[in-house]
Order: sequence, then structure tokens, then C-alpha cells
Amino acid sequence: MKLPDWLQENSPALCPCGCLGRRKKQGFVQKTLEDIIRFLHASVFSEEVALQPGFLQSLDPRVKVMALLLLLISLNLLSHLTLLWGFYLVLLLAAHLSGLSVRSLLKRVWLVVPLFTGIMALPALFSWVRPGDPLFTLFHLGAPLRIGPWRLPATLAITKQGLQGDALLVSRVGISVSLAMIITLTTRWHDLLRALRTFFLPKIFVATLEMTYRYIFVLVMSLEEMFMARKARDAGLSDIKEQRRFVASSMGGLFGKSQLMSEEIYQAMAARGYNGEVRLSRHFKLTWLDLFTTGVILLSSLTLYAADKVLGG
Repeated sequence: MKLPDWLQENSPALCPCGCLGRRKKQGFVQKTLEDIIRFLHASVFSEEVALQPGFLQSLDPRVKVMALLLLLISLNLLSHLTLLWGFYLVLLLAAHLSGLSVRSLLKRVWLVVPLFTGIMALPALFSWVRPGDPLFTLFHLGAPLRIGPWRLPATLAITKQGLQGDALLVSRVGISVSLAMIITLTTRWHDLLRALRTFFLPKIFVATLEMTYRYIFVLVMSLEEMFMARKARDAGLSDIKEQRRFVASSMGGLFGKSQLMSEEIYQAMAARGYNGEVRLSRHFKLTWLDLFTTGVILLSSLTLYAADKVLGG
């Protein structure tokens, strides 16, 4: 049975340009809105994790900052992969006990760190950069290659020492990033900044970070309102060039708004007696769990360093 002609034609009122059924590329406005939503979602998720009950959430922020600094130093002094990955398994167990998704943590770290760190460490794989025992020969020239004042060996190969060095570097960076991410996810940003004052960081530095974190959300919400208003009035009719112009003008407008807001906030704080030190009603209090955890961290750091020396000797 054949459909009538009028039913097979596209309606001019619905699709005057004949693009019905085609997938339209997203413009700058839509992409920016999606990025803003992702940023807000990640920030809210971080706060939710820090407020939920768990092992690391119950520790004093000062203990966690001390553990972060001490363990970062210890990890980057280790030269054996066995010790590094053994510590990483314990770290993942602590993350699981704190209610973090181990799978999500692995994806967020190990899909990014090997890419960037591996690219930087890639030249060290080859014998021309780091001589050593060849594992895989790429090519042999027959005679040494001279490039100006440099003399390169005739054989280019992937060396055992280079592979071990790259694996050690990537492991150190990945595990260090995982440790920092776990600590920041299980600690509220304000508590983390207050804990930094315990380690004699300048108060102007801590206050600047705290004010930045507090008001960056206000600016993001203002930016979201600007783009939502634009999208509501645009109806998808503006071209890419016009959208680029709007994004550029929005950046300038947001900069001016942030500058004006910073002056108003400072005047309001100065009128209320602000002298450079943020005073809060909540105070930290060490518990027996905090003291026990501090002792375990100190002992673990010394044990890792001593075991690395024994294995290296």
C-alpha cells in the first residue's frame, strides 16, 4: 500500500531548511553549559564524600595533612616497584573503608597519569638516552651516528634500565596522585585549609585559597545564568561565529563582575572587623584514633624507607 505524496513530504513549518532527521553539532553555548554542570556535579560529589561516615573522614584534618606530606616524601624516595604497589593496595583498602569507589578512583588516575607522564618519560626507554641492557632492538645502523657534537651508538634499542625507570616514574606519580586525591575527597576544603595553618603556612595564602574556593561557585552560577539566558533567547538560530563572539564577551563581562564583587566583599569584611585571620566557631580536637593513626603512619614511612634500603643493598 503506497503512502500519499503529502505524507511523504517534509512540513515547511516544522523544517523549512530540510534538515529534519539530521544530527546537529553542539555549539559553544551548549558545550559550555555541559562543562559548567560537570564542574558543579564534581564539586558537590566531593563535598558529599567528605561528609559521609568513613575511616578517613573520621580522622583529624591535621593528621591527614601530615600523613599526606610524610607519605609523599617516603613514596618518592622508594626505588622498588614491589614496595610502591604494596603500599598502593593498602591505600585502596583505606579508600574502600572510607566509602570511595575504587573503580572510579582507578579510572580517574590511571587513564590520565600514564598518558602524560609516560610521554615525558618515553625517551628514557631508548638506549640513545639511557644506555643499558637491550630488551628489544629497533634498528642497527652499522656505524655510530654523529649529529654535530653528539655521537650516538649504532644500535637503537629499548633497554631494561630504561623500562624499569619509566615504570618507576609512572608508578610514583600515579600513586602520589591517588594519595592526594583520596585525602582531598575525604576532607572538606575548609577543614583542609585550616589544617594547613597548623603547618605555619602564611595566613594570607590560606585566606586567598579559601575565598577563591568559596566564591568560584558564585561566579560559576552567574556564568550558568548568562548562558542559560542566551540559550533561551537563541532558539538554536545563531551560527558558530556568533556563538564564539558571545563566549568572548561573556569572559570579559565575568572578569569585570568578579573584580567588582571582590571589592564589595572586601569592604563588607573590613566593615565587620576582618584583620586577615578567618575565625571559625569549630575547633579541631585530637582523639585516640588520630594519635594511633599518626603512630602507624610514622612507623610505616620508616619501615618503607628501611625496606627499600635493604632491598637496594
